[in-house]
Amino acid sequence: MTTYTLSPEIRAELNQKSLWMGIWAVSKDWGLVLLAFALCLLWPNPLTYFIALLLISGAQVGLAILTHDAAHRALFSNAWLNDFVAEYLCALPIFNSLAGYRRYHMMHHRMAGTADDPDQIMSVRFPISKANLLRKCLRDLTGQSGIKFLIGLVGMMAGVWKYQQNGLAERIVYDPPLGWMGYVRIFIKNHGLVAIGWQVAIWAVLFSIGHGMLFLLWVGAYIVPLPLFMRLRQIADHAMVADMHSTDPLLHARSTDATWLAKLLISPHHEHYHLEHHLLPTAPSWNLPKLHKILQRDGVIPAANQATGMVDVLRRVTTG
Repeated sequence: MTTYTLSPEIRAELNQKSLWMGIWAVSKDWGLVLLAFALCLLWPNPLTYFIALLLISGAQVGLAILTHDAAHRALFSNAWLNDFVAEYLCALPIFNSLAGYRRYHMMHHRMAGTADDPDQIMSVRFPISKANLLRKCLRDLTGQSGIKFLIGLVGMMAGVWKYQQNGLAERIVYDPPLGWMGYVRIFIKNHGLVAIGWQVAIWAVLFSIGHGMLFLLWVGAYIVPLPLFMRLRQIADHAMVADMHSTDPLLHARSTDATWLAKLLISPHHEHYHLEHHLLPTAPSWNLPKLHKILQRDGVIPAANQATGMVDVLRRVTTG
């Protein structure tokens, strides 16, 4: 583990939660969704549809990141409010599960830098050829990854597969075996009907104002840009860092500068400060820029773990 430590006073300051900042973070993502649909209603044309698709996908990335923050209990100081908002306003609209994600993600943090880290399989493959990366991105852009992603999440919500987000499908064996009604009961228990209800509600609101077809933008954003944005985010977080086999967060995670567009689509809620997050996982996302400045001031971020942007990251993780 790192010998670098933050003072108790600085840790306390950075760990400070804020009710209003938490409300603002959630409101921002749903505000982007409303803005996207408003653009389509006011100026219906292919360009606004494309912009709306990106905005909605960026909001969905944001909801996933807020689910991540809440898994660390870093969204609200009140535990009930933290879990309720994250589950019902962030996770379920995108078919995620706060409880499932929390169990999985805490293993990632406890085992980061070791062979037992469930996320390490997504980073050890790098560097890869540019052609290989292009093939992966094309699968994202053609919807193949998104459909697989959705099927996986629904299956995990129904208890078919173990909850994990590393691309592996591990079937859960029941003794005695479950019939289809058994999986339905698990799906309901894990709030699967609420997740479906969210989709119906979004469509119903749009349909009620005579534009039900705009719901396809919500679905399309989830199936196409979202997997690509999440792939790029994961690559930036841990691929080709100083030492992914070290338990030192200063070595096994990356801090990446981000443009306004990257912050909007790929790294909302300061997710690009991933090294900072691993160093102090309980800090709310809005305090990560403060921690970044402290680490820069102290000169403790290795050059290999500080990227100037996503293009810099992709240059580092590809060959040929």
